Amino acid sequence: MQKSFNQTSDIHIALGWAREKLGDLNGPGIFVSEANTERFIEAFVTDDSFSFTMLSGEDSGFIYGHAYGPNPHIDPRWEKCAVASSNFGPKFGHLEIANQFDTYGVDTKVIPGFETIEELKDDELIKNILDTHAPTSSTYPGNPEIIQWGCVRNEAGEVSAIGALVRWSSGSYVISSVATVESQRGKGYATELVKRFISKTHQLGVETLSLGVSHKNIAAINAYKRAGMSEIAQFTNYLKPGFQG
Repeated sequence: MQKSFNQTSDIHIALGWAREKLGDLNGPGIFVSEANTERFIEAFVTDDSFSFTMLSGEDSGFIYGHAYGPNPHIDPRWEKCAVASSNFGPKFGHLEIANQFDTYGVDTKVIPGFETIEELKDDELIKNILDTHAPTSSTYPGNPEIIQWGCVRNEAGEVSAIGALVRWSSGSYVISSVATVESQRGKGYATELVKRFISKTHQLGVETLSLGVSHKNIAAINAYKRAGMSEIAQFTNYLKPGFQG
């Protein structure tokens, strides 16, 4: 049985609750913001937990939730929910477990030796690298959220790792679709790419930068940690049975 909770439809109050419960660099602050109030629906807080409900930014417009802590309020409207550090097993209220991903973030700064990043404008090359070396990537050329594609090269001048800097409708800046050419893995190129994006976003006046990564992709997670990123949350996605969003 769930504990009693407080709720609000005021996004300013909701983000204040998130900072109190989760710290200044937190998941809710990445996915919703005071700049996209039209997507925010409601937030719920208990003594030890926090959750919120929003309309997704995708064309399907489904009801999406996030839940944090051991006893978050479960909104019956959720069709999909990302649950932080989940210990809830195969079911979360009316939802069923689907997959896992982690979110990492960093306060930006200019990193000496990594002050710039090469912009990559060859869409055909980008697509080929993603299709071949990172086929589950979520961002491809043509996505309107993209600010720029960046790359790093090996000593022979060949593109070794790529990624996209995107700005979500929430206002958050995120690195997406990081891909390292298979033959170039283990040589530090992904770490270099992320360091250069951290410097780039700081120069744009952006305070925080984040990214998502599969919970099972240990090599990528280690690369992001070496670049200075810290774990914000380990999420488990739960879906309403039959959900097709």
